[in-house]
Amino acid sequence: MRNALATFVLLCCGTPLFAGPPQGHVLKWSDEFDGVALDQTKWVHWLPGKRRHAVNVPEAVTLRDGFLTIATYTEAGSHFTGMISTRDKYEARYGYYEARIQWADAPGQWSAFWSQTPTIGKPIDDVATAGMEIDFVEHRAVDHEGKPLAGKANFTLHWNGYGKDHKGKGHQTPNLGLDKGFHVYGFEWTESAYRFFIDGKLRWEVQEPIS
Repeated sequence: MRNALATFVLLCCGTPLFAGPPQGHVLKWSDEFDGVALDQTKWVHWLPGKRRHAVNVPEAVTLRDGFLTIATYTEAGSHFTGMISTRDKYEARYGYYEARIQWADAPGQWSAFWSQTPTIGKPIDDVATAGMEIDFVEHRAVDHEGKPLAGKANFTLHWNGYGKDHKGKGHQTPNLGLDKGFHVYGFEWTESAYRFFIDGKLRWEVQEPIS
């Protein structure tokens, strides 16, 4: 039952248009991105430097007119992007998490709004203690075979670390037109279930394993 590390890779609008949390929740933390720079009392630039086939740089994260934009671009043959996190700023257990996101993915990109515990897999097969990675929503333009996915989204769970003991489960939505405009992605975490929402509609529910 470790605290979650919320790490975001998203294009988010600060306009307060929300689907609304399930009954019983009260607001504890929010950011409407209404400044001109990332609020460093709430966020850190996460894992700067080379990651997989790109380099994470702070310059890829910008704020303007109430929008947070995380860009992916190529210069001189190198790919650049960014990740931001609430690590050591805000780490919560249970509750309802929500972001309003517009995807702008191209083939080769994999965007996500997610949380991860630093103790994943420690110990093995004890998710309640060790925690897990919870991908509230993942988005890609195409899959590894080039099949279009832009209108769809994935919800994914990972536990037991990322090596030989790794386990996971996931769900892919039908084509919901998620490549067009902003949509609200919500996640509810209780002691007995995970619930994944898009625009206020429940799309997937899991009863085990629960961190």
